Amino acid sequence: MVRVCLGGIIWLFAVSMTFSQERPVGVVVGVYVNDVQTLNLREHSYAMDLYIWFRWNGLDFDPAETIEMTNPNELWGHVSAPQYEAPFELPTGEMYQVLRVQGRFSHKFFFNNYPYDRQTLVAEFEDSIHEVNRLRFTADQNPVSLHPNLTLPGFRIGQPRLVVEDFQYPTSFGDTRQTTPDSYSRVRIEIPIHRPLVTSTLKMLLPVLCVVFGASLMLRLRVTLIDARLGIGITALLTVVAIQLAANDTMPNVDYLVLMDKIHLAAYAYVLMGLGVVLATVRQVDRLAIEAAQRLQTRAYWLTTSVFLLVLCAIITTAIVQG
Repeated sequence: MVRVCLGGIIWLFAVSMTFSQERPVGVVVGVYVNDVQTLNLREHSYAMDLYIWFRWNGLDFDPAETIEMTNPNELWGHVSAPQYEAPFELPTGEMYQVLRVQGRFSHKFFFNNYPYDRQTLVAEFEDSIHEVNRLRFTADQNPVSLHPNLTLPGFRIGQPRLVVEDFQYPTSFGDTRQTTPDSYSRVRIEIPIHRPLVTSTLKMLLPVLCVVFGASLMLRLRVTLIDARLGIGITALLTVVAIQLAANDTMPNVDYLVLMDKIHLAAYAYVLMGLGVVLATVRQVDRLAIEAAQRLQTRAYWLTTSVFLLVLCAIITTAIVQG
């Protein structure tokens, strides 16, 4: 009887040990964003100052010692410092530690709707040792918060969020012992940002609209002032080129057209159509058909201006909605 009881106890202990080994340790995580600095759109990078806290059950490991940032821009410049010499036990029985992380991070920005684009600053980390079957992060009740005085010049900061997901590496990294890819619990901090609508519109669109308004004068002067009208059109064309080159200096090199490129193309088309109208009226002036040339120019002015404004409103509205 004693042997039976002893065997049952040993079996239950073995089963419980097996279950405990298969069940991942849960680590509650949260983040406080202290600051965001040096946002560089051309390099798709930014610096962040984060406080990351951990709560877990168990004394045999410290997740603050084994986490790894997965999207660093300059790994050598990252600094991770625990706020306490060793994790301590909370009244709830959980262990607690806070890690301060400072460094530059990288996340690819897309500028299809620039300057009405909405971007996201991202910081990601995972445990560098324990896979998801051994350690799983869970978000705290209030998982992420920002410094109350946090500002990012030129942008408005939206509501941040913290996402926990399983990430599987699609490679064995050359380890022939592995039969399945490694999978880790990954934490992703997202801070949405966007440019203020009114000031972005004034700063980006006002120069182009001023040039287009100036170019429209070549279709408002008398048709007999040929040299003046041609001079206005050519000057406007060169000015649009200069504005586009200046705007591209602040943007990274991309292989697609952003919103400002489309606006510049619309301005090019408007000025070129205006020059075409000027050349068409020159022939009529040479034939002394002054009244017919004036009527052609007036109709062309209203038609080209209306089309330009409609196209401008359509692409800007689409960009604002899509973000």
